[in-house]
Amino acid sequence: MRRLFIYLLILAGAVVTALYFNQQEGYLLLSVGPWRIEMSLLFSAVVLGLVVLVLYLLLMAFGRLWSMPRRLRSWQGQRRQDAARTELTAGLLRFAEGDYDGAEQQLVRSARRSEAPLVNYLTAAIAAQRRGAREVRDGYLTTAEKSGADAHLAVRLLQAQLQAEAGQWEEAQASVAGVLERDPKHRRGLELMVNCCRALGDWERLEPLLPRIERQGLLPKAELTELHRWVARERLTRAAGEGADALQEAWQGLSRALRKDSEIVAAYADGLIYQGQHGAAEELIHKQLQKEWNPNLLQRYARLPADSESGYEQRLSRVQEWLKNHEDDPKALYVAGILALQAGHWDQARDYLQGAVDQAARPEYLRALAAIQEHQGDFDAARATYRLAMDLASSEDGEELPRIAGIPEPVADSSHPDRSEPQQGLPTEDDRPREG
Repeated sequence: MRRLFIYLLILAGAVVTALYFNQQEGYLLLSVGPWRIEMSLLFSAVVLGLVVLVLYLLLMAFGRLWSMPRRLRSWQGQRRQDAARTELTAGLLRFAEGDYDGAEQQLVRSARRSEAPLVNYLTAAIAAQRRGAREVRDGYLTTAEKSGADAHLAVRLLQAQLQAEAGQWEEAQASVAGVLERDPKHRRGLELMVNCCRALGDWERLEPLLPRIERQGLLPKAELTELHRWVARERLTRAAGEGADALQEAWQGLSRALRKDSEIVAAYADGLIYQGQHGAAEELIHKQLQKEWNPNLLQRYARLPADSESGYEQRLSRVQEWLKNHEDDPKALYVAGILALQAGHWDQARDYLQGAVDQAARPEYLRALAAIQEHQGDFDAARATYRLAMDLASSEDGEELPRIAGIPEPVADSSHPDRSEPQQGLPTEDDRPREG
């Protein structure tokens, strides 16, 4: 439409020019040697226009001839690019269909013709991973990194992702570390580093990253809280093995919120127990239970050794006070039963353990109750209770329950890997008071 408008303007201009010269009198005389050419103004204008047009066409033709090699090369390059795009599309389709071997070959073949082969090599690396060729995968990633000046971060992140999928967690962590060295705030890099640290149990590398992760809001609040707890527990566990001063320093180095968390208090109490500071552990757990009810802390409270039966009596009285508000908690009833046994109150222990079994028939509850029934001479009830405990124990993934002197421990605790101190359980046969 635009070109037609231009042609109409040129035609209108020619008509106006012809009309103008047709009304003018005069002529044009050209004298060259013996030759004399005389023309009217209108005819001379037409001739001049034709001469200009011919010159323009000649220049255009010369320009086209001059640019012919370049245009030919451009045409050939365009054909190669079209063929490369066609093969890239076909390769991506084969990849989506699960034909990883064929997709890999087609993607690499089209990458050689493409001016930007980064996508080809990255996808080929994923295809090589899918068919288990890890060395080939790394070769494609290296080539992809060389093919683009700004491809380093993208290639390293993809490499870390593929290594993580293949279970190569140490290699993935090294790849992500390279990304974070160049861009410490990279969101995807931080997410992958969290996954690597979790898989490797590398809480020391994760710890300095937690403030950065929290500021960027990368993880849900509950998940971030659990990471803080994990790091704090590991710090306390390691410090407990290094000595009492190291344990105290690690505890004071935690935030106020973590020092109020029941799980962290339990880990600190485990460290105190490991260091032999039973009084400090008892006072710590007692204060925490006064603030927040936690059955796991209560079980640790019952496990602590006491100097005499009066110590168990004091703990039992405290637990009985707490039971007024938690009488439907089977763990609390079980702990009360264990403390009653340690204090020598067999009938009271039986009542508490029976209440725990009525609330939740767990194997350790049943075995403790059966031991009391057997001690009191109720052999039929003891056999039935033992049989039920065995049936339940065999149905719980075959987990072997710990025993102390033929009776299960009140607490099966393995939170501290270095703990070797004997656990406090039910009294042995020699320690039990004789009736009558």
